Amino acid sequence: MKVLVLPEPGKIEIRDAEIPELEPEQAVVKIELCGICGSDITAYKGVNPTVKYPINGLGHEGVGIIEKIGENDKGLKVGDRVALEPYVPCNKCHMCAVGRFNNCADIRVCGVHKDGMMAEYFLHPVQLLYKLPDEMSFEDAALVEPFTIGLHAATRARVSKGEKVVIFGAGVIGMMAAFASINYGATPILVDVIQERLDGAKKMGIPHICNSAKEDLEARLKTFTDGKLPEAMIDCTGAPPILEHMHDYVCHGGRIALVGWPHNPVAINTVRLTQKEIDVCPSRNSNAKFPEAIQLIHEGKMPAKDFVTKMVELLEVEDTIKDMMQNPSEYLKVIVKI
Repeated sequence: MKVLVLPEPGKIEIRDAEIPELEPEQAVVKIELCGICGSDITAYKGVNPTVKYPINGLGHEGVGIIEKIGENDKGLKVGDRVALEPYVPCNKCHMCAVGRFNNCADIRVCGVHKDGMMAEYFLHPVQLLYKLPDEMSFEDAALVEPFTIGLHAATRARVSKGEKVVIFGAGVIGMMAAFASINYGATPILVDVIQERLDGAKKMGIPHICNSAKEDLEARLKTFTDGKLPEAMIDCTGAPPILEHMHDYVCHGGRIALVGWPHNPVAINTVRLTQKEIDVCPSRNSNAKFPEAIQLIHEGKMPAKDFVTKMVELLEVEDTIKDMMQNPSEYLKVIVKI
């Protein structure tokens, strides 16, 4: 079988490998599609501190068909179409014991700490496979994993019906967080400095946008909330200027979920956070969100197809990543046909 390998930063190879053998509590999945994530790009650039090289198979947004599987309590069988949750927990630590598998103390994320999904066949725990509805296309299903990130972020920020939520970053995850907020009954305002992305988000159904390079954001948020400021905030950028002033963007008692990864530690104003008693909740991966994401996409409550900028073959991945690095505003989601 073919596997896309990242032996070191800035170098991608397609290698031949043996099809994995079935192991207990695992399944062999024939991968059909796998999305390219921002973390894949940072892995290629060599600026992702969590990556362990060499990466034998980039990618963690895979969907496919079960090729081999043993008896299991999920009712899965050969031929089932599935989405693969990429966060492999140890199932032994204190976090796993309380069901917070996304925050496992010894987590291994596919394509980051262990083999990734840009391979023709992939061995994966049955625990992390989710059957797809018969009517759902693989293309739509390839958006399930990134949507779970937005859903988890909205959950961490405790986004609730009737609330306003400010979301920073009009990339894939920011827009996913906006649709998650809408599905939870809240009204998002999406903030970015790239007008093309904001205009695209508006066309896709996100009701309120703000270009913070052209508008006074705090004033706009007060207008949006009758002077109160939003109850919740989700940051999908990791940008220091946003994090340093995050206390200015939510009301007293507000909640903030941090999804974006800063390149370096950021100074935050703990005085103002305390004065306003703001909850700050980092948001890592997603937890128990795959069934919800599958259902919402299946019901058309998140426009998955509108996110897909391009479909490429394995041989085109490296050139595509280079172009995404040069022209990030021209891309949302790229999906690789395995």
